[in-house]
Amino acid sequence: MRLPVASHTIFLAFLLGTVITGCGSLGRAVPAAPRLEVDPWERLNRTDYAIQGRLDRYLVHPLSKAYRFLTPGPIGRGIHNVLVNLSEPAALFNDVLQLRIKRAATPAARLILNSTVGVLGLVDVAAHVGLYHHDNEFGVTLGRYRIKSGPYVYIPMMGPSTLRDLVGSGVDFVLDPMRWLDYSHQSAILNARLGFSDLDKEVATEADLQALLGSAVDPYATLRSAYLQHKQGEIEGDAVPTDLPSFDEPVPTPEPAPLPPAITPVTPTPEPAPEPRTDASQPAPLG
Repeated sequence: MRLPVASHTIFLAFLLGTVITGCGSLGRAVPAAPRLEVDPWERLNRTDYAIQGRLDRYLVHPLSKAYRFLTPGPIGRGIHNVLVNLSEPAALFNDVLQLRIKRAATPAARLILNSTVGVLGLVDVAAHVGLYHHDNEFGVTLGRYRIKSGPYVYIPMMGPSTLRDLVGSGVDFVLDPMRWLDYSHQSAILNARLGFSDLDKEVATEADLQALLGSAVDPYATLRSAYLQHKQGEIEGDAVPTDLPSFDEPVPTPEPAPLPPAITPVTPTPEPAPEPRTDASQPAPLG
C-alpha cells in the first residue's frame, strides 16, 4: 500500500498549522452519516484520485519500470535495504514515544547491526538472525494517544492519508536525523533518497495494489477502507484486520480434505447351473 510520503517542508508546515487550528473541532464533531464523517471531502478526493490515475499511467508506472530495469536483483535489494535502514530511527523514536520499549529494541538492534556488519544497510543482516523491520510513524503515535484521525484525504503523489497522518508525516520529516546531520551535498542526497524511496515503494506495492483494486467495483472506496483499517490495526497493535489481505506473505490456500478410499463394487459370481440328474430308478422315456 502506498503510504503518505512527506515531500515538501512548506506544504507540510502549512498542513500542520491548519490541523492544529482545527484540533478543537475534531473532538466535537457534529454527528453525521458514517461515510460523511470519515470522508467529508469525497468529491475533491475522488478528483485527486483520478488525477493520480493519469499520473500513474503516464509517469509513475513508466518510471517504476525503468527503475526495475536499472536495478535488477541484488542492486535493487541493496537499495531497498539501505532505504529501510534509514527508516529505523523513525520506528525507534515512535516505539519509545508509544511506550513500546520491548518493541523498540528491534529497530535499535537492526540499525546497529545493518549499519556496521551490513555495510551501511546494504545487507539486511538483522533479518537473518530473526530481527525483522516494522514501520512506525508519528501519526500512529498520535492515534495511540487517542488523537482523532480527522477527515480522510487523498493527495496526488502522496496517496491516501488523514489529517492526523499528514501531521505525523510532517513531524517525521522534520525529525529525520539525516536532516540534522552536517555533510556535503546534503540537499542532493536527501532529494535522491526521496525519489528512490518513492520508486522503491511503487515497485514493492504495485502487485498488492493491483490485487486489491483490480477487481473492485469502486477502487477509491476500497482503497480508503483498506487504508483506514490498516492504520487502525497499527494503532491498536501488530495484528492486521482479518478482512485485509496480508502484504507480507501470501495467504495459504487450504488443501482439500482427502477423499474416502474408493469402494470397488463387488460383482456377484453367478452360481453354476445344476447338473442334470441321472437316476436309474426313473423309467426311461418311451421311444
